[in-house]
Amino acid sequence: MMEYEKSEIEKLTICLTDTDNVINTFPLERQKQGERIIWKFEDEGFSIEIITDEAIRAVEKIAKSDTIVESIDEIRHHFLDAVFETKMNQLINIEDGFDDADEEEGEDGVKYNPYNPKLIRVDTKMFSIRQMDDLIERGDVDLSPDFQRGFVWNDITRKSRLIESLLLRIPIPVFYFAQDEEGMFQVVDGVQRLTVIHSFMKNEFRLKNLEYLSECNGKYFKLLDAKPDSLEDMYVRRIEQTQLFVNVIDPQTPGKVKYDIFKRINTGGKALNSQEIRNCLANARTRNFLHELSGSENFLHATRKSISAARMADDELVLRFIAFYLIDHKKVTAEYKGGMDELLNDTVERLNILELATLKEIRQHFFQAMDNAFYLFGPNAFRKANYVNKALFLGVSRVLCDIMPQQLREMDKDRIAGQMQIEINENEKFRNALSMATNDAKNVKLVYDTVKKIMGNKECIEN
Repeated sequence: MMEYEKSEIEKLTICLTDTDNVINTFPLERQKQGERIIWKFEDEGFSIEIITDEAIRAVEKIAKSDTIVESIDEIRHHFLDAVFETKMNQLINIEDGFDDADEEEGEDGVKYNPYNPKLIRVDTKMFSIRQMDDLIERGDVDLSPDFQRGFVWNDITRKSRLIESLLLRIPIPVFYFAQDEEGMFQVVDGVQRLTVIHSFMKNEFRLKNLEYLSECNGKYFKLLDAKPDSLEDMYVRRIEQTQLFVNVIDPQTPGKVKYDIFKRINTGGKALNSQEIRNCLANARTRNFLHELSGSENFLHATRKSISAARMADDELVLRFIAFYLIDHKKVTAEYKGGMDELLNDTVERLNILELATLKEIRQHFFQAMDNAFYLFGPNAFRKANYVNKALFLGVSRVLCDIMPQQLREMDKDRIAGQMQIEINENEKFRNALSMATNDAKNVKLVYDTVKKIMGNKECIEN
């Protein structure tokens, strides 16, 4: 088994202000000089040079042009923040089961224009807690979105203090819901609080460690057969009649707008990642379809069950395949020009309305790609080393999804696997496309073309 070696940070980007009060993005190029690293940017009117130790733990010197407003100390702070964020992203990738390839896109990638603010449609509505509880019981409010199942409060004191706030008539923060075309509500922000309230009204816990209403300690909400253990009727009515303020995102709001709203308003203790937000935008059929493919034996076998499902890293990998399948086979767009996040968001919207026949076709081709990859590469499928590489997964699965199993059996799989390793080890452009700016359109195409070349190599066809 190949060992994983943690890659060095190859590039960093910091944002600094010029004398016209315009914030500029400075991509810093890394240059090795003895035991030091020089991070440098130079362009018309701007220059910055930062010298660090080899481990990038200490900044030894900073030089800048007068056109940059920030002080040396401020630049040091921005730089070290960028280093920390990059290292954290590497760790998150490893935790999800991927190598630490940089997914940033080059400056030539497509730029998506901001949407028209007039498209934002959010209405404020009020629900009594009794109304809200009825909606939850009927299933009209989804309290179990996949991305938040592990985020529910477990601390009994924290739960009890929330209920005490209701009993004391202390307002609690506003909630955010997204409403679909059928009138169902997805909780965007506030699922933990609603879960606690609903749980208490179902008598699933008794109050404990209250700060002010000590007489309510040890009480359930309303037990029919044990009134002494229940809240007084006055308090029951107070909870049921409390009005909750809910900002409802209208179903007619365009998907791109919804996505941005979700990103801006999520205030949970653990912010949602991009795929968890897409899960909010997906209807039940789309969510189930992604879960089906990411939970399939075909996918789990090909990836050695190494991709984490905890924060939907597995679903995002499947979604990448689907996005490019729709480009390659259904021509939903002429070609990929960059903007991976936007492409994946658009793909969720397409999946929401896609006909069943196309879903069946995608499923068949996805399973074929996974089975073919494992047949050819075994436990090293989609890997440069010991972790799955997203760029390699996409390139390999795009090519292999169209090759029938019997056609594959006519190929020299050992020669194909060997040629793939040669390309990874000796083809610098290919190796860089798998490691740096992997979502850049040019790199996505380079990986795809290289895999096609390997599969089409006449030497790999058995006589």
